[in-house]
Amino acid sequence: MKKILAVLVFALVAACLVAPKFIAPKHQAKVVELVSNINKAPGYHAAIVTTHSAWFGSENKVQVSFDTTHIDPTIQGGKIEAELIVDTHFGPLLFSKQGVFGWFESTIRLDGEKQRAILLWDENQPLYALSVLSDVTGNIYLADNIPALSNAANTFQFSGYTGQGDITKTGINYQGVLDQLDIVDGYTPVKASGFSLSIELDADLATIMKGGFYDSTTDLSLEQLDIGTDATFSGLNMEMGSSLDKDAQLGSIGLAYLIKDVVYGDFQASDLTLVTELNKLSNQFFIDYKNVSDMLLNDAPVSDDTYAALFDFMQEHLDELLAAKPEFNITDFSGSFPNGRFKATLTSTLADIDTPTMEELSTPEFWLYNMIVNANIEADQALLHSLAEQFVASKIYAPADAPEVKMQTQMIIDGLIQQGLITSEEDQYKSEIHIEDGQGKIYDTEFPLM
Repeated sequence: MKKILAVLVFALVAACLVAPKFIAPKHQAKVVELVSNINKAPGYHAAIVTTHSAWFGSENKVQVSFDTTHIDPTIQGGKIEAELIVDTHFGPLLFSKQGVFGWFESTIRLDGEKQRAILLWDENQPLYALSVLSDVTGNIYLADNIPALSNAANTFQFSGYTGQGDITKTGINYQGVLDQLDIVDGYTPVKASGFSLSIELDADLATIMKGGFYDSTTDLSLEQLDIGTDATFSGLNMEMGSSLDKDAQLGSIGLAYLIKDVVYGDFQASDLTLVTELNKLSNQFFIDYKNVSDMLLNDAPVSDDTYAALFDFMQEHLDELLAAKPEFNITDFSGSFPNGRFKATLTSTLADIDTPTMEELSTPEFWLYNMIVNANIEADQALLHSLAEQFVASKIYAPADAPEVKMQTQMIIDGLIQQGLITSEEDQYKSEIHIEDGQGKIYDTEFPLM
């Protein structure tokens, strides 16, 4: 039994000693592949400057730059450069915070020596560090951080950022947090606290890089934002999502904003919500557009010729983009004020039309005559009266609670009801709007839009 145990221990030790020699070339190939992928991105250039290899690890210095003329050709001297150090330990034994076993663990860091001229942070830490661990099944585990930062004048305070995530064959997940950011330079100090980021992409890297649609959710939230001494926003949230109908090959994009509470001087509001969506978007159109865009931008910086080529592509493929009649909807636009609450929704889709030109799409008249729109609005009576009183008061230069203001406000609202533009139901006012063929209609009252 002791001999068997000794043989097993010897085999394990031998494997741990020999395995790094097999892992090293595969890891270096990954680094070369990463550099190659960076070079494929428009405006980016990367090159391995030096490579130092040892039995249990390696170090690569990678020079990365971005030419900002790919965004704006008028920018002078806009090249941004950074040197990244990729420090790697080979498995199978890693003893990392992210796992004990794996093929390798790499730490990618930006030391940021140039940035120390304007920012202060722990001299023993890099400006940015990303830890990447590959386990024995091929999954990637990530952890990154930015240390606490400040400046010499102490007008900028950054509490530090930490994040973690994973990349598997089926998707990418990532979460990051930032406790606090303070900027007190100038007349309007800004303080942000409780920032968090969450990303869930239900697709593999190959699908993501194609540029089409897939199921995803990105959530940004901020517990509180103070601007100056009289503006406070709390419970801020922005959520972006996408999805793909695999059978129809049509994608959707959703964007939602939420502010739990707002105080700005005497103004107060809560539960402010705006939720929008774009539906029935051709997946193949966006894949083809990314391929053409990448090809053009890899060949040369952004220029008039680049825009012209992209313009021609869009014109040639507009029928593909519009065939499914894309929709733009506002599923929730609402909020509460001290005097009441309002809520509105909107749906819109393209009518049956021939393929337009890009010039036609750029004119408001095209959308007025070729979109079918339905909107519903409702507001508490007390809120509408309050808003109308403020409007009337500003026009006649009188206090909002003046008798003449209240009288004119009531006359305006009664007139809207008599014209059939709003209805009164219990404690609410409501309105329904329909737009089609360049004509608008509020309930039964029709009117031209142009």
